[in-house]
Amino acid sequence: MTTTSNSAKVAFLILSDDPARALPGLVMAARMKANRGADVRVMFFGPGVKLAASGAADEQLDALHAAGIGAKACSANVEQYGLGEAIAARSVELLAAGAEVEEYARQGYTVLSF
Repeated sequence: MTTTSNSAKVAFLILSDDPARALPGLVMAARMKANRGADVRVMFFGPGVKLAASGAADEQLDALHAAGIGAKACSANVEQYGLGEAIAARSVELLAAGAEVEEYARQGYTVLSF
């Protein structure tokens, strides 16, 4: 399904490193994109970068990638937690989270946090 001008714009901000709290958000993100054609963004921030690096979310990261969603993580948090190698082994782009979240707001995304 392709994104249309009437598609929802939703940014999923993954803040938790608890799989029980964060994985449902990742599943929802992939399904919204694949099944509804929503314009979806995913950003791991704070302790959420630990989840992205841990391997516990690898299945969901693969589903995001398959749906055409490039997951992103805060480069400062990755450095803070010493997770550079673990993140590099996954399909997660590093960037400055503050500027990215500001862009979500500027472009009218609804931000959901998990």
